[in-house]
Amino acid sequence: MDPESELLGDEPVRLPRAPREPERELLDAGEPWRPPRWLVVVAVLAVLVSLAAVPAWYADGRARAHETAALDTCRRALRSAAVSSDLEMTMVADNLRPSLASSGSRKQKGVLRLMSNPARDVLPALVGADELCRAVSIRPWHLSLRARRDAATTYASALVARLREVAADGRAYFRDARSLRRLRRAADLGVLGGRW
Repeated sequence: MDPESELLGDEPVRLPRAPREPERELLDAGEPWRPPRWLVVVAVLAVLVSLAAVPAWYADGRARAHETAALDTCRRALRSAAVSSDLEMTMVADNLRPSLASSGSRKQKGVLRLMSNPARDVLPALVGADELCRAVSIRPWHLSLRARRDAATTYASALVARLREVAADGRAYFRDARSLRRLRRAADLGVLGGRW
């Protein structure tokens, strides 16, 4: 072989290249991305709702605190009135029991009439506590406060009705008061002693 025949000439030679995909630039100079309108509307609504929710949450917290304070005040008044009625009525009943056991029917009526007086004495405080509890306004979505208020007003109403019955006829005190005890437990007033 001739060494000179292998030399290349001075003419440039271009070999054909295999076709390739064009390379993408990192920053395409095309049209910028724009979010769809519905996405913009949803984002704006979400921001507006969250901006409105914070003051509403704060206002609801303040309202709940006010309702709780009003309910606690009413429950304290009801508890105080119930304790007073328990003490007064139990004291009179304990003093009258021996007289009822040993006396005749005519004398019993006079003795039982003595139960009416203390019932009349404690009734105004209970009526006031009942009205105070009924006046407590609680928003419908504060379910636990509403349940506590309803239990307190139910017990207060039943106790007022029972004391009115005793005030009219002293014998009513000596009848069974299981339903009142059940309502008292439901109201969770923590009142000790007495029949109610």
